[in-house]
Amino acid sequence: MSTARATGSDNVEALGARLIGTIESVVAGKPETIEITVATLLSQGNLLIEDIPGVGKTLLAQALALAVGGSFKRIQGTSDLLPGDVTGSMVPGNDGHTMTFRPGPVFANIVVFDELNRATPRTQSALLELAEEATVTVDGVSHDLPRPFMLVATQNPIDIAGTYGLGEGALDRFGASVTPGRAAPDSELEVLTGRRGRSVLDAIEPVTTLDELADARLFVSTVHVADAIAHYVVELLEATRNHPKIRLGASTRAGVSVIALARARAVLRGRDYVTPDDVVAVAVPALAHRVAGSNATVTDGRSLVAECLAGLSPPSI
Repeated sequence: MSTARATGSDNVEALGARLIGTIESVVAGKPETIEITVATLLSQGNLLIEDIPGVGKTLLAQALALAVGGSFKRIQGTSDLLPGDVTGSMVPGNDGHTMTFRPGPVFANIVVFDELNRATPRTQSALLELAEEATVTVDGVSHDLPRPFMLVATQNPIDIAGTYGLGEGALDRFGASVTPGRAAPDSELEVLTGRRGRSVLDAIEPVTTLDELADARLFVSTVHVADAIAHYVVELLEATRNHPKIRLGASTRAGVSVIALARARAVLRGRDYVTPDDVVAVAVPALAHRVAGSNATVTDGRSLVAECLAGLSPPSI
């Protein structure tokens, strides 16, 4: 495991390469999905993974968590899961009189919430609010979550039975979304023969430290974004708001996520400045879940964002 502190572009690029390589040793044939996953981590965002059962959603999330190290918790979404089961609750102390706070499973550096849309809207809302603030408030007392913190949630497409669609406000709290898709035949063969997949998950060792990751996130937040790039992102947001098939366009918060992801991608590509190509590459994962709404899938949103991008001319810088 590396012990170097990530304080410059080269170091953060190397850290990203280690994370990507480690995840790729387990998750076969999904390089773009893995790059966005790592970019979301470096940009201090939370990630939504949506796809049908059996394509490796949970495997991707677990591989990321193991590569990062630190504390890791997994929560299984069910219809009877209460907010307190996730956040923690007040319980009687040893003396039987005083009440003490018992932390829930969300108190970890990497939290994987499987099948988020099987949890009730009330539990979904509680989880996503605390994920954004990195703080849990119980009985008027705030408890900070471990830092760095990242939530990785998986969900099945909305038309699968027994699910509760995430509302626009909940979806807007995810920095990015990915849809891994089915593996290509060659990649599927690697899983079936045990060269990739869950059978090699236990072999993953952390490739960074929490201090190094914190430094990397801080550096990514300082990557240069030219005014022309920022204006391009604003035009993209406006395009989603004016698209005839999009009921509710992307928010300002969504634009912040586009910039953050573009910064992370720039560093992963060895640069300390953002280019229009970075924006194009991250626009769909940053916006697809936000423009899809509660009655559509992330896949629907991907095509809509792509249409918005196609109608814009990127700046020349």
